[in-house]
Amino acid sequence: MIRPTSALSPRLIVVLAAAALLLLTLWFGGAPSAYGQAPAGEQTVEVGVTDADGDLSDGDVDLLRTETERLDLPPQVTHVEYLVFAEGRDNLNDTVERFAQSDRPDLVSGDTEKWAPGRLLVAVSWDPQRNGIYCGDDVCAAMDLFEGRHLDGSLEAMKDPLRRENTAAGLLAGATAAADPTVLAEEEFPPALGWVLGGIGVLGAGGAGAAVVASRKKKAATARERFDRVSQEYGRVAGELDGIDVRANSLRSPLADDELRAQWQDVRGRFLELDTVMSRLDHLRPDSTDADFRKAADDIDTADTTVAQMMRAETNIDEMFRMEQGDADVRRRQLGELHEDMLEAALGTSDERLATEARELDARADELARDTAADDFMDRYARLVVDYRVVVEAIRAREMADVETASDAGDRRAPRLYDRDWRVGHGYGGFVPFAMVSSWHAHDVQAAQAASSGTTTGYANASFSGGGGSSSF
Repeated sequence: MIRPTSALSPRLIVVLAAAALLLLTLWFGGAPSAYGQAPAGEQTVEVGVTDADGDLSDGDVDLLRTETERLDLPPQVTHVEYLVFAEGRDNLNDTVERFAQSDRPDLVSGDTEKWAPGRLLVAVSWDPQRNGIYCGDDVCAAMDLFEGRHLDGSLEAMKDPLRRENTAAGLLAGATAAADPTVLAEEEFPPALGWVLGGIGVLGAGGAGAAVVASRKKKAATARERFDRVSQEYGRVAGELDGIDVRANSLRSPLADDELRAQWQDVRGRFLELDTVMSRLDHLRPDSTDADFRKAADDIDTADTTVAQMMRAETNIDEMFRMEQGDADVRRRQLGELHEDMLEAALGTSDERLATEARELDARADELARDTAADDFMDRYARLVVDYRVVVEAIRAREMADVETASDAGDRRAPRLYDRDWRVGHGYGGFVPFAMVSSWHAHDVQAAQAASSGTTTGYANASFSGGGGSSSF
């Protein structure tokens, strides 16, 4: 909503009044600190710690009180309260506000619509994981904590220790950062970007036209490159397709299950359908125009993708065939891939029982690597994959429950026969390697942090307008 520029909000009036007060203080009395604080020893700040669920130790409480007294706080701060909640609402602002209204009325103003004057509140909740900093209007004005880059930066300073489950350090980091006016979150757009955006407005249609021309040239160049690749490989693969098909259908180990055969039939069928696509590309030559290549770009992309997948399927089928036929080098190579993933799983879980199971499976893999000529090698390898799949699924369920899998996310699946990262055994019984599940988890955590790291300053209680805010960690 756009407000008339002639109207001043109550919050802005408070900020201006506080600024005027600070200027008068500087004019008449000077200021020995960044906030115009009185000389050390002349200010007494009360420190309170609210921790109903006992998350903090006695030593933690002593640390918070001792270190807070040493902070360079402005004279407006008369009381610092640290609050720890085991559980709370999704918006920590509401958790703190409702707690204060019902249990700690000394933290809210007389009209119950703001935080009490002189108060600086630093809070954390663990379920969900939220952290917040709040203040009375006088404190917010003096410390620039109503909202903005200093509040954002102070909240950000809390997150690293809180992610390491060090509650006291996280709370103290919040108060310390709030007391330091130089702690600022990075600007959303660097200054140079403003010149770029302004330049776009100045360039107008001419700049947009140049961008379009560059895009069209790039599209044509990409289509040419892919067409060259398809022209070189399509004929060769087509000529060898029957032989590849014979080898694929000769696989006999337990790993050559219905799913693997279905993947082969899928890529083979799509490759056969390329005959129609390639006929539409017959007119293209190296000297064809960019316009010709742009027009054919979709067909070229389809052909390039399918030919590349067919070539990878050919390589993987050959690898598995050689493994079944007793090639010791291939067997050791595939076991080496499995070993690396098992080791990563053992190191990547905090559950010692699951880590032990991963190490025991790794020992079995090592034992099998010393017996590559065994008649039952492929059966033992398949059994190893099945047992390891159970461990990976247990780690995911226990520590990565947020990960979406193939059942609810189309791009979350085991590598297929025609994928670049497929290895013998991937997809068998639904097996997905730990490294892949871990990468999905890391992606989801990063996305969640990016989506929720913004500062929230609003309250469900519309009549409450206390300064400060919260974010997630």
